[in-house]
Amino acid sequence: MWINNTVTNKLRKIQLKKGSEPVQILKKLKAFAFSMALLPTGDLLISSKTDALQILSKATGEIKRSIFSFAPLLTLAVHVTKANQIIVGVRENGEPFPVNGPRQVIVLDMNGRKEKVYHLDNNGQSIFTAAARITSDNDNNCYVLDRLNADYDGRIVALNKTNGIRWVYSDQHINKQRTFTPKDLMATKSDNIIVADSTHHIIHIIDTYYGQCVYYLYTKDQLGIQLPFSLDFDNTGTLYIGCGTYKSGSDEAKLYTVQVSGFGIW
Repeated sequence: MWINNTVTNKLRKIQLKKGSEPVQILKKLKAFAFSMALLPTGDLLISSKTDALQILSKATGEIKRSIFSFAPLLTLAVHVTKANQIIVGVRENGEPFPVNGPRQVIVLDMNGRKEKVYHLDNNGQSIFTAAARITSDNDNNCYVLDRLNADYDGRIVALNKTNGIRWVYSDQHINKQRTFTPKDLMATKSDNIIVADSTHHIIHIIDTYYGQCVYYLYTKDQLGIQLPFSLDFDNTGTLYIGCGTYKSGSDEAKLYTVQVSGFGIW
């Protein structure tokens, strides 16, 4: 498993052990990785908010500039689909907020050719503010975590396969008293979307067809997990939840493995 800390710029390849055995660190690198995704080759694509993705070679262990360039735009989220497409969120250079230029999600093939650009809706308005995370389902439908401001308020945007929006999810549709601050999202094997909201210690389980929340998993109360920040699955269906820490605390960030059933998640 690859994990990173964007505060200390530490990128680690680790192997988890059973029970109480300590985590084995296989590789340590000094690198800023805002977002990352594995290629079918085992190489790691890294978005470091520059004008091109970087690639960490599985063979050499070195990080180099890749062929996937978006100059003069800067990269945000990066994702590799099951159909071997590379999807990247990009924005203009400068401060992220307010929007002062193109905010796009670009679909590439493995050779770097652009297949699709999501940018404007049918009314000519920009679809995205900041495409911070991206995932896709078994049918290659794309879902974007769109960050709206510096306070991490956000929404989930489901894209169709042409150039438009299928639906938009915001928790405020259901609970107007609570902000929605999504930090990460993943598609499950049964094509639901799970979203981590660390501010409220909640994982949202969203139906991909209607874009509606089918279940709230209150991680603090139900699992004893606070500040869920990042999400991933392994090949066995185990869910990994990476957590943040409180600013006033001295605890190290925790990584949990969770076996979940029911709720139509898998």
